[in-house]
Amino acid sequence: MNADRFLRDLLTEIEPNATAVSIEERQNAYHVSVAGTTGVVAECELPRDEVAAAQHTDEPRRRVGTVLKRCADDVVAPVGDGRA
Repeated sequence: MNADRFLRDLLTEIEPNATAVSIEERQNAYHVSVAGTTGVVAECELPRDEVAAAQHTDEPRRRVGTVLKRCADDVVAPVGDGRA
């Protein structure tokens, strides 16, 4: 699987209401722009070697997922469950 597809799939797995609007491949990192329900776009950078390792092993996948989750948390509004 290529890195672009991997990052998009991982992001929506972690936060279904977030979408990677762009993924730029740079020299040593992937620059990911994430949009969600708030109308805000958040950006994060992930080291290329970490993304490559995350496609094959659990610990790097967890670390990459954590960065994407933090980015997604900035763009997805919490939805109340109706309880006061």
